[in-house]
Amino acid sequence: MMRPIQQCLSLALCLFLVVSGSPMFGQVQMQVDLVRFQAADQHVLEVQMYFAGASLTSTPTPDGQWRSSVDLLIYFSRDSQIVQYDHYLLHSPSQPQPGQDFVDVRRFALPEGTFRVDLEAFDPMNTADTLAIYREIQIGSSPPGEAVHLSDPVLLANAYASKETNSLTRNGFYMEPLPHRYYPRTAELLYLYQEVYIAQPETLGDTYRYAYFIEKLSGDQTVQRMQQAITKTRKTRPFDPVLLQMDIRQLPSGNYRLVTEVRDQELNLLNTTHVDFQRSNPYLQQEEAVASSQPNLTEDADSFLIALNEEELTYSLRSIAARVADKDVEVLNAAIKNPSLEAKRHMLFHFFTGMNANRPDKAYEEYMEVVRKVDQKFRSGFGYGFETDRGYILMKYGQPNDIVTVEDEPHAPPYEIWIYDDFPYTGQRNVKFLFYNPNLTPNDFVLLHSTARTERQNPRWEIELYEKAGASGISGTNIQDATGVTDQFYRNARRYFNDF
Repeated sequence: MMRPIQQCLSLALCLFLVVSGSPMFGQVQMQVDLVRFQAADQHVLEVQMYFAGASLTSTPTPDGQWRSSVDLLIYFSRDSQIVQYDHYLLHSPSQPQPGQDFVDVRRFALPEGTFRVDLEAFDPMNTADTLAIYREIQIGSSPPGEAVHLSDPVLLANAYASKETNSLTRNGFYMEPLPHRYYPRTAELLYLYQEVYIAQPETLGDTYRYAYFIEKLSGDQTVQRMQQAITKTRKTRPFDPVLLQMDIRQLPSGNYRLVTEVRDQELNLLNTTHVDFQRSNPYLQQEEAVASSQPNLTEDADSFLIALNEEELTYSLRSIAARVADKDVEVLNAAIKNPSLEAKRHMLFHFFTGMNANRPDKAYEEYMEVVRKVDQKFRSGFGYGFETDRGYILMKYGQPNDIVTVEDEPHAPPYEIWIYDDFPYTGQRNVKFLFYNPNLTPNDFVLLHSTARTERQNPRWEIELYEKAGASGISGTNIQDATGVTDQFYRNARRYFNDF
């Protein structure tokens, strides 16, 4: 027997269709969302379909890929009369593996009124696998005097600007529907698309306010506001497509409602809509457990660390030294010395969930890829490459915008000047670091001076760099208080430091 179709609370009608193994309906599995828009002087109903590839027969293609197909019939009726329909054979994109999911979107122009929507779908390779559903939907009929109309809000799995023209693009955006309005633990961004229609823009002035916020839905149907509304001032025009994104990495697991509002310049509410969704974020709960010193991380939570031996765990811990907060330095040192592998995993898990609460495993892989490259580039005979001064600064602040390398000045050892155009860590601009190699040992560069407020600042850096020049090279007569050397043709460090 087919499970009941569930009514979503938003204006968009969500038809989550999962069919069991009855002979009548077979095994076709899909989800259908009906979303209402406007275009010119007509109403448009968008049928968004998500197909479970495992429920359809996959066949090989000549290029060694796989493809599934589904035969679809969609028709709209009113007063028992069919007013619009489409019948087509839909093929999935060619895919490297059989049984992969795919999506399709179809749009239909409809007049105002109440319609019955029928959808029939079957697998052409197995005609017994058939799905048949119907639904009633109201098109148009906005309240009299409503100054602003809104389309149904649409949650998306992915979205970006696109010049292509296909079933998943609309008004210059590629928009992939979100199956089941469910954001899994791997999701980092929430995308929402909505259209605003203003019949008489001149009545609102040059701009209007578009606001959105998230509410948490509890089991007893109570609603709790999760955040202050984010408000954007937008140009008033008859048609305004809105595509926005929200960072949901710190949003706990639960049921939520995303509310959108349109207000005038005096903040009077003109219209509002909402769409419900579900969020799964188990890693965030694990991060909170670590922060509150609750023991015993589950193997599932830190599974990306389970396979690491003591040497690999210690290597990983030493690599994050440049990035931990000052208050955590002692904790990190204790974890490095602690023979307990569990203690080491706890420290690493806490650090990488701080970088990405949803995917600490992904954050770890990406970070360690950089670590290994820095280690290889700067490794000397005295430790790992990321523990040298240059490696430490690179891991802490990232790649500089420019590097000046000097190896042939007769009065100075090899030195490098690193320039950062923007330095958000201190709010400075044009920050510079000067490293030099006084021992002439490969990769043994040390930090001599920096303009960063958080790093070593050495007023006598020029004297130390050119110490081979002796006292005769010092600028001025007071050797004790001198901070520079006399300007000569082969002494370019000050010039490079000031000019770049």
